Amino acid sequence: MSDQSAPTAVAVLTHIVKSIVDHPEDVTVDEARARAQRAIDDGAALERFRAMVEAQGGDPRVVDDPAGILPRAPVVEPLIADRSGTLAAVDALEIGLASSVLGAGRVRKDDAIDPAVGLVLRAKVGDGFETGDAIGEIHARSEEDAREAAERVLACLDVTDGPVVVPELIYEWWGPTA
Repeated sequence: MSDQSAPTAVAVLTHIVKSIVDHPEDVTVDEARARAQRAIDDGAALERFRAMVEAQGGDPRVVDDPAGILPRAPVVEPLIADRSGTLAAVDALEIGLASSVLGAGRVRKDDAIDPAVGLVLRAKVGDGFETGDAIGEIHARSEEDAREAAERVLACLDVTDGPVVVPELIYEWWGPTA
């Protein structure tokens, strides 16, 4: 799997913003898209994101320097594909449960969340890969936790032969203009 097949966070956010502005109430679609692009280009969108992080109790510096602000897991292991094919589906519930085992989520509401641990799945539905390809990373406190999480993640991936239909990122818009 090449890094080019995995969209960057900026690309995904750009797609979402442009999809949302397809439904403005007081401007044309072209004008709304131009506004969204200007906000991305001039930094206004990033500044708004910083404000959102701060409003939720986070450190807004994390937007500009996540590696310098966030804690790091002592163990980072590549997630290695155990079979070849095309990613057809991912069981999101099982991904969440695998994250919780690492400490990145809660099983009970009073459980602590460890911000250093978690999963990165770089393979997206529609991506092809070969056995042995690195398709993500596991960030863990121990090698044993990393192995267990990797097994769980690989088990929840539906890998098939041949192409698959890639689902839309946004299916439908609900609201006054829908």
